[in-house]
Amino acid sequence: MTSMEARFRDAARTVPLPSPWNLSAYLANVAAHRGRSISLQAVPASALADIGCRGSGLWVARGRDDIIVYDASATERNVDHIILHEIGHMLFGHGRGETAAAAPIAPTLAALLPSISPASIEHVLGRNEFGAERERDAEVFADMTMVYATLPRRKDRSFRLFGRGR
Repeated sequence: MTSMEARFRDAARTVPLPSPWNLSAYLANVAAHRGRSISLQAVPASALADIGCRGSGLWVARGRDDIIVYDASATERNVDHIILHEIGHMLFGHGRGETAAAAPIAPTLAALLPSISPASIEHVLGRNEFGAERERDAEVFADMTMVYATLPRRKDRSFRLFGRGR
């Protein structure tokens, strides 16, 4: 088993996928696991670009909660993928112990999301904050989660990469 495969398997054990698949239930389980609420906020793609987000979503971590911001014009399936991508970063601990510069982006983000106080933002993590390897991991996590969420439930269901089965 590759180290990547082991990490995905651990993530699936840590927060199992609900069956039948339900994104809201999964987010609630991730939030419970992390001990922090997770809210979703749709914004125009141009607003994401204005704050320097090269992708279609970002993760805003505050003291007691997380906010996943995503492109309001994305299709439902793409929204699910964006959300799962950000969840992948959370479950893999990509933001833990890192200091992504929230200060320059906080006022612009707060203008975009007026309910957010710039002082409450601990870090803002978008695609340009993680590096290629972590972005790939989060992307594969989202892809695999979406695939496994649609498969029939099996007793031994777990993440398996590259088409290797039992």
